[in-house]
Amino acid sequence: MASNMNVSETIASIKNLNDESTEKFNLLKKVSDAVNSDSNHPSSRELVLRLLDKRHYFNEYVDILDSLAREVGLMPYVDESRLGLKDSVAYEFFKPLNDDGEIVFHRAQAEVYHKLIAGQSVILSAPTSFGKSKLVDSIIELNRYKNIAIIVPTIALIDETRRRLSRFSGLYKLITQVSQEPSNRNIFILTAERLIAFDDLPNIDFFVIDEFYKIGALDRDEERTVALNQAFYKLHKMGGQFYLLGPNIQHIPDNLDRDLKCVFYNTQFSTVVSEVEFIQAEDNEYEALLNLVSRLEGQTLVYCRSPKRVNDVAEQLLALDLNLTDSGLEDASDWIGNHFHENWIFPKTLKEGIALHHGRLPRALSQLSIKLFNENKVKILVCTSTLIEGVNTSAKNIVIFDHKIGTKKYDYFTFNNIKGRGGRMFKHFIGHVYIFNAPPQEELPYVDFPFYSQGDEVPDSLLIQLDETDLKESSKSRLNEYFQQSDIPVELIKQNSNVHPRDQVALSQSLLALSKQEIGLMLWTGMPKYNELEICCKLIWEHFVSNGKAGIFTYKQLTWKLFSLFQQPDIKGRVQDELEPGEYSAKDPNEAVERILDFDRNWASYTFPRLLMVLDSIQRYVLNSYYGKCGDYSVFATNVETLFRKPSLIAFEEFGLPLQIGEKLDSVINFSTDIDLAISQLKGYQVQDDGFTDFEKSLIIDVRNHL
Repeated sequence: MASNMNVSETIASIKNLNDESTEKFNLLKKVSDAVNSDSNHPSSRELVLRLLDKRHYFNEYVDILDSLAREVGLMPYVDESRLGLKDSVAYEFFKPLNDDGEIVFHRAQAEVYHKLIAGQSVILSAPTSFGKSKLVDSIIELNRYKNIAIIVPTIALIDETRRRLSRFSGLYKLITQVSQEPSNRNIFILTAERLIAFDDLPNIDFFVIDEFYKIGALDRDEERTVALNQAFYKLHKMGGQFYLLGPNIQHIPDNLDRDLKCVFYNTQFSTVVSEVEFIQAEDNEYEALLNLVSRLEGQTLVYCRSPKRVNDVAEQLLALDLNLTDSGLEDASDWIGNHFHENWIFPKTLKEGIALHHGRLPRALSQLSIKLFNENKVKILVCTSTLIEGVNTSAKNIVIFDHKIGTKKYDYFTFNNIKGRGGRMFKHFIGHVYIFNAPPQEELPYVDFPFYSQGDEVPDSLLIQLDETDLKESSKSRLNEYFQQSDIPVELIKQNSNVHPRDQVALSQSLLALSKQEIGLMLWTGMPKYNELEICCKLIWEHFVSNGKAGIFTYKQLTWKLFSLFQQPDIKGRVQDELEPGEYSAKDPNEAVERILDFDRNWASYTFPRLLMVLDSIQRYVLNSYYGKCGDYSVFATNVETLFRKPSLIAFEEFGLPLQIGEKLDSVINFSTDIDLAISQLKGYQVQDDGFTDFEKSLIIDVRNHL
């Protein structure tokens, strides 16, 4: 391989190419020498990618470019019509079976594909630009499997994956909700939590876990990590083939590949080049950011540490008056302002060609931001870490403005993941990355599989889900206290996998210590009175909540917020309530809107219903056993989870249809509470005026066309 100095010189020469350049052939020769020396070396591939980025300067040398691309394994960039007979035969190795010829794999993709079609299970670590999902599609295309499960890390990715796989709806039923009834052949597209909750899951022949590195993230998000381990364990026990995919992993536990009968395939094969530039902010970081953004061309993603920081950056960009768009986003902006608040930052920036993406936004609006960005209708997307969890974007420029997630500095693994969002196969050969802080120290990321390693840090809530034959002796000893106690059955503890076993036992004991009056308050069914809801929130808070979040720091706050949602589900009305003068009123529309959205997303739609159902199951056992009667909280839990709307409207919101449009459409169609029937109703709906704006119609049509 050529020296680093020679490579750097060649890169500099490629960068400086223009129409008047006379050294084009010499450059090709230098790159050819590097490729001939070691075609597998990353720098050889980088040189070829840089030449491909300047392809328009090499019209007379396209055959040489094709040859270089072929030598370094970049087969998708090769013009098949120019290949000779021998190369054409070899080229077939890079095409999937049962395909129409449009898909061509690069070298590393082809190697993984052939392992998968040979029946091997694969754990793949590869860069963001590898094209890991294309392999999934090609395996499904073979039509070998009866039931397939695809586990994604976020609900946003459920819909992205569902849309991508909608072309297989003639072969499989696509299932994204726990309440959907499986057919004869199914593709389950679920989060780990939903997979666990699926009671009648059929035998899975092939399963995929996207962003699998989260299986070892106990220190970052214990509850979700436990759920992902449980999901993998549940699926693996069925005996099906699996494909785990994620970026930048160097090591997995020793002997894991042997014991799970799989192959660990680690590659740095990338189809784009990341070009990193450090930005000196000096005294004014915002000024430096604005100067940078104003000179960048092409799609630009700006990473920030938190939703508040996203809003602050967006306000600064608005003041810059970048003149980014005349794309007619006024309708979308006006609609969002009318249904949330006209002075909320989201519609204000959207009108100016700037989109936002963070965890407080309604999912439909997050999806709208990504859609508009990928369609080049907005030029700048300001985001938090929510965008690095597998969501596909095509950004030419990545600006890493912060080096934290929330208040904690990100690690090298996360930095690489954000950086890898720059560039896109067939769109941007070069991803330009601008960083405002020194990158973290380089490390070799190791991903543990807690259900396998069973170390001291692995919580009991995961260990208790494992079969006795799969438990280490040390794990069995740890679990003895739960098998020996008589407060609640072990099966009940296992059922409530999202809560630590010790906390469940403690709750059962607390129920027995309640006064007669308090017991009476626990016996409600359907919809609770305020004091009935309050005692449930108090028990949940005392036993299951270690820290407040999303603006909720006491059980009394939680009770009041839930009751407010019950009385007024309308978002705009609740925003106005937050702005009413008072001790705890929001200081501005941004804070008011995002208080509501944060609560809905973190508490109402996720945390509270799950914890309420744990409380429900334990009180049923304890109160029935000792008093012969109990409450039933299931109806209320379901209503809170669906924000007191039809379940089908929540499903459609996940598909990209805002709740307000769903409710308006419901007044026309009267959607069934059965999600499958509601989907059929929407599929059959021919969009009429029916009082819908052009923006509303466009979203309805988009969702309907991807069902």
